[in-house]
Amino acid sequence: MEPAPYVTITFMRFPRGERLWAMRQMAEKRAPMREVEGLLFHKLLGTGGGRGYSGRPDLGTYAVLGAWRGEQEGKEFLSGHPVMTDYCRHTEEVFTLHLSPLSSRGSWSGRQPFKAVEDPAPEAPLAVITRATIRPRYVLGFWSQVGRVSRSLEQHREGLLFTKGIGELPWVEQATFSVWRSLPHMQAFAHAQGTPHAEAIARTRKADGFREELYARFRVTGTEGTWNGTDPVRDAHHTAG
Repeated sequence: MEPAPYVTITFMRFPRGERLWAMRQMAEKRAPMREVEGLLFHKLLGTGGGRGYSGRPDLGTYAVLGAWRGEQEGKEFLSGHPVMTDYCRHTEEVFTLHLSPLSSRGSWSGRQPFKAVEDPAPEAPLAVITRATIRPRYVLGFWSQVGRVSRSLEQHREGLLFTKGIGELPWVEQATFSVWRSLPHMQAFAHAQGTPHAEAIARTRKADGFREELYARFRVTGTEGTWNGTDPVRDAHHTAG
């Protein structure tokens, strides 16, 4: 059986004086990233302000998502590849999560990058990527629902360890990355009947508002660095234990 890819996502915060440089890297790092050894799939991502989806960009935070042929290639990239070394010279904070795919459905840029072979561990930290390309005719309809969903996520703190909106193209190609203390905590938010999140998904699918969508779950196998001065996943998990 073909092994699942080794997945990493790195969030980088840039001081105000480096934000224009960071924005340019969304274009300038494309060619170098295509040459990275062992990188099967990647995305250079901007982020949204607040928690989850947001129409307001966070111009100080960017992310690099990669699916790797193996753990060694992923860790070598993070520890010393010129792309990451260049990024780190300009950042004020970096937080990386190492992930193992548990389940994935849908596609991203016409591909299924997160082939999964593991069974979920219900009590382990769980990361989720929910992303979509929104059909142009439904952009206004989609964003009219975002405020309610974001507010419900803001209020739903039980078990939510970390979350950030990510995306390739403002307003149209959007995603949310979140980390939950366990599978039951995530399910309590995502699948509860009558929540703004569940209603928004049902309404958008009924209107055929997504041109492409992907939903993937991952086991968090490790973290490094900090976000707002702490490791929100490791510290919370150790406290719970």
